[in-house]
Amino acid sequence: MQRIMPTRLRLMAVLGALIAMLSLGLVSTSAQAAPGDAAVLKGTWIGTYSGYDNSGYKSGLEKIVITSVKGSNARGTWQSRPSAKVKWSKPKPLNLSIYAQEFDDDLPTDYLSGGDADGIYVGKLVTSKNRMVFTYTARSKNLLVLTLDLHKK
Repeated sequence: MQRIMPTRLRLMAVLGALIAMLSLGLVSTSAQAAPGDAAVLKGTWIGTYSGYDNSGYKSGLEKIVITSVKGSNARGTWQSRPSAKVKWSKPKPLNLSIYAQEFDDDLPTDYLSGGDADGIYVGKLVTSKNRMVFTYTARSKNLLVLTLDLHKK
């Protein structure tokens, strides 16, 4: 009798866990997002950057120009400058991808990732506000990590 009771408890626990996993699977399947259309990225995006590297705090202006898109992928250039009084840096290549799209109150939010020769971008595009917000992490030894907040021009 003592062996039967723990076996029943184990069986009930396993069934409960199985039902919970199946329920979560059904819920998460309906909430999964599909890649979005990168056409919304085409154009000029200007804003600010700020963050730290090993030498201290960094801030300034950032410009991303997306010149070509295909499906969920985009290609362009980025430039930066420490203040509006300084010229933009030389344009450098950048690739982005919209890897997921979700709708909140029928408004799309696109999740972005990408890279350039020095680092990785991860962020989102809030289409209704024409706003891209990224975290940028450089692969260099100085541990540069920035937040970029850009608006479409």
